[in-house]
Amino acid sequence: MRECAEGSGVGTVLMDVGTLDPPQVKPDITRYDLASAAGSDLGDFLAAKDRSGAIQTVQVGGAVVARKLVEQGEVQGVLGLGGGTGTAIAAHIMRALPFGIPKVIVSTVASRDVREFVGTKDIVMFHSVADLLGFNGFIKRILAQAAGAAVGMMERTWGLSSERPMVAISAYGINSACAMHAEPLLAERGYDMIGFHANGMGGMAMEELISEGIVAGVLDLTPHEIADDMFGGYCRGIGPMRLETAGSMGIPFVFAPGGLDNAVFSPYYPMPKELEGRRIHGHDIRFCVRMEAPEMERFARIVADKLNKAKAGGVRVLIPTRGWSEADREGAALFDPAVDRVFTERLKQLLDGRIPVEEMDLHISDPPFAARAVEVLDDMIRMRAKRDM
Repeated sequence: MRECAEGSGVGTVLMDVGTLDPPQVKPDITRYDLASAAGSDLGDFLAAKDRSGAIQTVQVGGAVVARKLVEQGEVQGVLGLGGGTGTAIAAHIMRALPFGIPKVIVSTVASRDVREFVGTKDIVMFHSVADLLGFNGFIKRILAQAAGAAVGMMERTWGLSSERPMVAISAYGINSACAMHAEPLLAERGYDMIGFHANGMGGMAMEELISEGIVAGVLDLTPHEIADDMFGGYCRGIGPMRLETAGSMGIPFVFAPGGLDNAVFSPYYPMPKELEGRRIHGHDIRFCVRMEAPEMERFARIVADKLNKAKAGGVRVLIPTRGWSEADREGAALFDPAVDRVFTERLKQLLDGRIPVEEMDLHISDPPFAARAVEVLDDMIRMRAKRDM
């Protein structure tokens, strides 16, 4: 792989992340260098035959060294390979790097669920098809293609900065209309919109991007992941910082309860028995299950606890009273404004008085709702800019 990259005119830095036999090729950065960067002595782990400890050490040290190389401008792309362990090490290192830098892994496990490896980062997984045992024409071709992909990505690398301030927005399948209505309105006011699929990992990716200071404001109109996380649904896995990053940083943040009317399940994400008998809306192979009053009480407490941590003046709440998704509109299977109202009333009781709540006689997909959300966020962004002058 190094020869393929160098054959394309790219310089290389070879990092050894092994923990067993000595490397057959001299690396530029040794496994002992990585252990030192992690504040450990790899020899201690090897002497104790502690393979797990050795692996964790090269992971941590590899991330430290890789970040430093990127920050110093010595590395513009990262390429790794391995089976389960090698993939875990390479992915851990790549997840520590900024968005935008090319990250490619050739892996024997890339045909499986790769969420644990990719996380929120822009990592490309190349399936090796065959095991990385033996050196043959097939494996050579796979490795060469992966190296070519990494080199090509480096040649086409664009910065993450934008000439216009960016607004982050959350959306998902049956609640995407609001984001679609918002985009041209944001553009008219001088913003670029960056959308995040509220599928669990998408929400966490949005929080991470917010933490990097890349966005000027947030329209979190689809916190649907809270419902799925509660019941192990399709969009589960929200992470501890969901709904908190923007508020903690003072970044203007508009919240709406989009998608909290339902949790999503499928043959691969089965519905728990406690929800049997609930109202259901078929989406595709997935189906949406109505959340009832007990869940609305719990959602309100979760949301209030998170929003109350925000800095003063950083959060506004908009509540559409005619439904929170396409399945929750008049005539649809999950429409129930009385149940939705349980969330609204409880949230108003629990929220800090400095957080305004505005109720609107609209469905969340109605264009005027998106227009009001954009208007509120724009006012907040402009007010913050004046304070920072």
